[in-house]
Amino acid sequence: MEPLHNETPSTPKSAPAPRGAARCRRRTRANGRCRLPVQDPATGLCFKHAGLGTTAANSDADRADLSPDLFGEVVPAFRSAEEINATLAHLVVLVAQGRISSRRAAVITYALSLILRGVLVIDKKAADIPLQQEWSGPWRPACVIHAEAARNSSAASSPSSNDGANASRPMS
Repeated sequence: MEPLHNETPSTPKSAPAPRGAARCRRRTRANGRCRLPVQDPATGLCFKHAGLGTTAANSDADRADLSPDLFGEVVPAFRSAEEINATLAHLVVLVAQGRISSRRAAVITYALSLILRGVLVIDKKAADIPLQQEWSGPWRPACVIHAEAARNSSAASSPSSNDGANASRPMS
């Protein structure tokens, strides 16, 4: 008997891919090919160039005019909180339907919040009453807690008007 050679089981090797077949099909400006491997065999593009295609599709959706759906027939002047609230309600519907991107909706929501702040300031000045926020429940902002503590400490440390008047006069 002959001694057996130490043979290791060989792993099956696949046939090498034809040159350039596993690379992205996108061409550079110098007419060379992208060197990244294909991510999606259906498109033949790498992750980088496949992502550019979806970004272009999203930007087309972002360019669509949705003002009739967002505002209705008449564009509001945004002079009341009710008009802003109605616009936000329409925006939520558009996001739920997938007709507007979340990024675009976030920008519109931010702009509406700035408009709402302006409307509240204008209403406050028109009414000439101080705008006070009532905080109920266990959570209150730190600024409210500090303001209440300062108010309470100044009220406790300041003497009453009668005590102050008597303290400045000498006793006879």
